[in-house]
Amino acid sequence: MPLKAEIEPIFFVDAMLGNIARKLRLLGYDSQYFSDIYDEKLIDNARKEKRIIISKDEELIKKAQKLGMRSVHIIKEDEVEQFLEIINIINLKRIQINRDTARCPKCNSVTKSVDKDIIKEKIPQGVLKLNDKFWICKHCNQIYWEGTHIKNLQEFVGKVNERLQQSIRR
Repeated sequence: MPLKAEIEPIFFVDAMLGNIARKLRLLGYDSQYFSDIYDEKLIDNARKEKRIIISKDEELIKKAQKLGMRSVHIIKEDEVEQFLEIINIINLKRIQINRDTARCPKCNSVTKSVDKDIIKEKIPQGVLKLNDKFWICKHCNQIYWEGTHIKNLQEFVGKVNERLQQSIRR
């Protein structure tokens, strides 16, 4: 009998945690996020799509749990600590940057590699000279390259993984 493939978790991140939603997307996790959505609509959408709710709102988490939905109640203020809360509850398997699986931080759609000649008219010349690899969102057509946001994300991922290693050693 073949082993059952593990399903990647998908999330609905509430309005208080926009940075967490963007980081999850860049790490390749499908993460819905809206800055202005009512709790009832968030819960309804999350339930229909079988998404795990991530929120700092204790009442929202209680409502979700009452309905038997998976959720993560974020208590910490520091983003590294918040990510560790998610990892510990959901048991995320992948905390690494992979440009081939990254999602658009703006709209959550899948990105794909794009030849720089195709997009050269849409990119500042300085960026074009400094970079060879570019990605484009399949939905909103936002163009990405390895700029400071990726370096900052790599630093963040390094801190998260370092903390994970420390907790394993204990």
